[in-house]
Amino acid sequence: MKYFFFLLLFSTSVYSQNYHYTLRLKRSIPTPKPTYQRDETNIFLKELFENSNLDLDFDLSDFNPELIGNHSFSFDNNIKDAGIASGRFEINESDPLLWGGHRAEFAQPTNSTLNEGWYGFSQYFPETYITDTTEEVVGQWHDIPDDGETAARSPSNAISTGNNHLKWTTRWDSRSIQTNNITQGYFEMDLGVIPKNKWIDWVVHIKFSHTNTGILEVWMDGVKVIDRQNMPNCFNDVKYPYFKLGVYRWEWGSAVTQRVIYYDEVRVGNKNSSYNEVRPGN
Repeated sequence: MKYFFFLLLFSTSVYSQNYHYTLRLKRSIPTPKPTYQRDETNIFLKELFENSNLDLDFDLSDFNPELIGNHSFSFDNNIKDAGIASGRFEINESDPLLWGGHRAEFAQPTNSTLNEGWYGFSQYFPETYITDTTEEVVGQWHDIPDDGETAARSPSNAISTGNNHLKWTTRWDSRSIQTNNITQGYFEMDLGVIPKNKWIDWVVHIKFSHTNTGILEVWMDGVKVIDRQNMPNCFNDVKYPYFKLGVYRWEWGSAVTQRVIYYDEVRVGNKNSSYNEVRPGN
C-alpha cells in the first residue's frame, strides 16, 4: 500500500515516497504519431499516463511517485506524445525540500533493478522552460548506496539541462565504499540546444558495470548520440541503479522560480528487450 505523505518529510530513508496529485489547465500540442504493432514481451515496467484513476490510487502505476504537493504531478490531455494524456511534472522554488532538493519524480521500484535494461520515454519542454547557469536533472539512473556509504552521490547516469542545452553525464567508481561525491571517472556529452514545444524521443540501453564491461547506448529522436562499449558506467554497489523520470533541482538561479516538464510513453525492458520494443509511440 502506497501512503500519502503531504509535507511530512521526516523519513529516515532515501527511498520513502511522498505523493499527491491535482488536475491542471489544458494546453495545445502537436499531432500524435501513427500507430504500429508493438511486441512487449520483455517490458516489465510501463507508464503511459492513460489511467484516469491514477489520481485516486498510485498503486495503479508501475512507478513510485516522489512528490511534494497538489501541483507536483498531473495529467495533461492536450500535451501528449501518444494516447489520451501525458504526465506533467512541476517544481517551484517555494516548495518544501524533499530529500535535500526540489523534485517531482516517478521512480522505478528499487526491488526491480537489473544489471542490464532498455528504457524508452518521451520528454516535452514548453516554450516557458527557461534555463540558467544552475543545472537540473530531468531524467536519471539513481544509485543505491551500500551500508556505510554516503547517500550524497550524483546519479551515475543523468540527463540534465543548463544554459539552454541538454547534457548527458556518466559517473563511475570501482571503490566498494564511497565516502563523498568525488568519483574516479566522469563522462559528459553536450546534446545541443533544448528543443521547445516538441516531443523528444529517447531510447537508452545500459549494461551497468563499474569495470570495463559496461555498455551505454543512447538514441535521441532516432539518432544514436552516445555509444560507449566496454566502459564503466556506474558505482561499485550491491544493487543496480533505478530509473527516475521528472525534474529535480538542488539550487535555484535568478532566471526562474518554477519548472514544468512533460513525460509520456515510458517503458522499461529487460536485457532481452530492444530499441523497437521500448521506443516511444503507439
